[in-house]
Amino acid sequence: MNNYLTIDIGGTDLKYGVITENEKLILKDLTPTNGHLGVNNLMNTIKEIFINLNEKYNLKGISISSTGVFDSETNMLFPSIAIKDYENTNIKNELASLGVPISVENDVNSMGLCEITYVPNYQNLKCIVTMTLGTGIGGAIFINSELHRGYQFTAGEWGKFYTNQDLITYEDMASVSQLVRNSQAIYPDIKNGIDVYQYYDNGDGKITEVVDNFYHQVALGITNIVYTLNPEHIVIGGGITSRGDKFLAELKDKLKLLLAPYLFDSLGISLAVNGNDAGMIGAFKHFKSLYLK
Repeated sequence: MNNYLTIDIGGTDLKYGVITENEKLILKDLTPTNGHLGVNNLMNTIKEIFINLNEKYNLKGISISSTGVFDSETNMLFPSIAIKDYENTNIKNELASLGVPISVENDVNSMGLCEITYVPNYQNLKCIVTMTLGTGIGGAIFINSELHRGYQFTAGEWGKFYTNQDLITYEDMASVSQLVRNSQAIYPDIKNGIDVYQYYDNGDGKITEVVDNFYHQVALGITNIVYTLNPEHIVIGGGITSRGDKFLAELKDKLKLLLAPYLFDSLGISLAVNGNDAGMIGAFKHFKSLYLK
């Protein structure tokens, strides 16, 4: 059975794995994205990963899920602010020297492709929205199980919503990175979302106020999405969702205050079943649609 390298490029971490033709991850690992070092460093990192793993696994291709917006030729249209000089990058061209087929898809599109493909309950729904909460906020729209990319491939870029007259975006208010920054203003020793929730679960009043505002901001964006698209179901991904049912319950408490009851009561909302692997698996799903039909 053939093996492939699958990669999920996030604003903070670059997750990668070896995946088989039948979509089983047989190895997975991660390394810092180091976006501040620029796109050339990122491409060299991917080349090194491929070369090192190819010796053992005889890799037949590379599937990539990445932050940012890409057209069908994998030209970067809308770069992530997390990676320096990412704009106008064509990842296929940058990695062509590796001599294998390469596919590139937006990270949240990839997460959604994974979820609607491998979770049977989602496949008969008319409209599913997916979103990830992380360094930024991304989204995807599936209508009758088909990904809606939009005229310029930017459908579902929830993070770019403006939230007020000061032109502050949704991800400026509701991303996990902003939650961490707001918490660090109180306790500089906080390093990540895990640290934030340790203070929160211990009942720290100052951090409780920050987290409550975070949930309110996340719920505001979801409310606008629901009133715009009226989806049957929303799937949320990102590392913060490792909090599990607690996260959902805490978010729903805020959402219930904003949505009309008939919409709140009928809206399905769940966490990505495949967790942090969803981007890698969905990226390979996209690869298969191009090269392994």
